[in-house]
Amino acid sequence: MIYNSIYNMFRKSPWALRKLMYLIPINYRLGGKNFSETYSLLKNSEFWDKEKIRKYQETELEKVLEHAVNHVPYYKDIKLSSSNPFKNLEKFPIIEKEIIQENIEKFISDNISRKNAYYVSTGGTSGNQMNFYLDNSTYGREWAFVMTAWRRIGFKPGDKVVSFRGVEFKDAEKGIYWQDNPIYNMLEMSPFHMSDENLPKYLEIINEFKPKYIHGYPSAITILSNYMEKNNIDFPDIKGVLAVSENIYPWQREIIENSLKTRLFSFYGQSERVIMASECEHNTKYHVFPEYGVTEILDEKDNFVNVGEMGELIGTSFLNYYMPFIRYRTGDYAVLSKESCECGREHLIMDKLLGRWTQDMIVAKDGSHISTTALNLHSSALNNVNNFQFFQKEKGELILRINPKNSYGIDDEKKIKEAFYKKIGNNLDIEIQIVDEISLTERGKYRLLIQKLELD
Repeated sequence: MIYNSIYNMFRKSPWALRKLMYLIPINYRLGGKNFSETYSLLKNSEFWDKEKIRKYQETELEKVLEHAVNHVPYYKDIKLSSSNPFKNLEKFPIIEKEIIQENIEKFISDNISRKNAYYVSTGGTSGNQMNFYLDNSTYGREWAFVMTAWRRIGFKPGDKVVSFRGVEFKDAEKGIYWQDNPIYNMLEMSPFHMSDENLPKYLEIINEFKPKYIHGYPSAITILSNYMEKNNIDFPDIKGVLAVSENIYPWQREIIENSLKTRLFSFYGQSERVIMASECEHNTKYHVFPEYGVTEILDEKDNFVNVGEMGELIGTSFLNYYMPFIRYRTGDYAVLSKESCECGREHLIMDKLLGRWTQDMIVAKDGSHISTTALNLHSSALNNVNNFQFFQKEKGELILRINPKNSYGIDDEKKIKEAFYKKIGNNLDIEIQIVDEISLTERGKYRLLIQKLELD
């Protein structure tokens, strides 16, 4: 709650005040004690053998499960009859987000004050918004895992980063599509305005900033890389590209690495904080952090998959006691890899990871391409919406189809439009259409964007 308040105040404050954030040591900006202690643990545990990992997971899992049956109403009837926490875990049902949304109060611990947690509203990348609570401590602990993942290619907390993500850019209407974020020593650049007309200025600002790393959506970084390649432009020397929030396709990796002349490095996680995995120094396979929680990869009958098979990722988190996520169905899929890697980490390894994220592109008025991920809303604007879908048939125009809850009203439409325009400015005209249901594909699958334009 404290960090959320500080962050919101920071976002609204003038630059002269935001600049003072640089005076605060980076470990405090990233979560203070929660960050430092977890970061230290991960340094010590990174190359534990399987026996040490197993013992650590047994200890942490036992604590989470005992807490759940004693203090979380939804789990009060479960009996922990085995001395093996992993056997006890099997007694817990696999939980989908719809169950949590329909019974949210039953998943909240009765022995932890709400002031020790904060409310999260996801953007609904799959078209179905998710609302829940996280322990305050997860802010710093999450950053410790992220920084540990990035450390594998040389990153140090406080290194300068240029970021392409869908945050609010309050000066976008003035033609300023970038802003400094002293909390993370980061220059944020808008993924909403990456037209050929604007990209020369983007590159000028990046050169002035002199980053060590590029961070953000692969779709946005690909647009930048394509522009540089097309115009034979060299990029300043950087140590790596830190991809986030989208699937990465081989052709994107090739374009980005060839253009920026460095390694593209990715990690996987969710707002729900149940599983985190990242690539290592030697290859692009995802190594699952055992200190983060317990990860299961299950087939369509909820049985464990074999090596080489694909299954859904089911996660049990060690981080969040206020609202424990136990055997949570992520909706993401992975292929189970062999047990070991030349890096020496004895972690669960995934060959491929196929997230819910799509990289369908929306075309703005100025011709720039905007990924649907960048349009995610992390706000209360969609609280009275069951699900939604984007539809585009004209450049610069976007139809937002909404299947509303009974409580949806005129004020909600106003909030939704305001939230979107804060991100995209006037680069898209948004029309809201109320529908009884969101259409599915012929195979019964949901699509976040129905795109009727041919993209260049």
